[in-house]
Amino acid sequence: MDFNVKIWRQKNAKSQGHFETYHISGIEADASFLEMLDILNEQLIREGCDPVAIERGCQSSGPVSFDHDCREGICGACSLYIDGRAHGPDDHVTTCQLFMRHFKDGATITVEPWRSSGFPLIKDLVVNRGAFDQILQAGGFISVRTGSAQDANN
Repeated sequence: MDFNVKIWRQKNAKSQGHFETYHISGIEADASFLEMLDILNEQLIREGCDPVAIERGCQSSGPVSFDHDCREGICGACSLYIDGRAHGPDDHVTTCQLFMRHFKDGATITVEPWRSSGFPLIKDLVVNRGAFDQILQAGGFISVRTGSAQDANN
């Protein structure tokens, strides 16, 4: 599958941000959205694009910075706005569990960071999740029984 990926680029919270569009091809339909971003970064690195590459004539700001942790749909660290929707076109799915088969071949996909004063931008698609982490550390989460089978040791 081939895509044009329009990604928000910003060096830091104080700099002016802008969109850059990249073409990426040969993406498997079963690749996750984060795997697609990994492949894009590998492509940019192969092209010699790194954070100082603009000065060397590269047409890119270098590898795209994005956040992730578990890649299992649990932690939410990978959260992005994709085509104007939190996590992308599917409901109840985290970004790492979004697969490229949900996009049309040849589509242009717009990727942005969370836009919230509670999550200030650090770089590109990475936001400061410190406020959320403080809530979790203080025990600000809930446990919900999902109706699974009883633990064998109980």
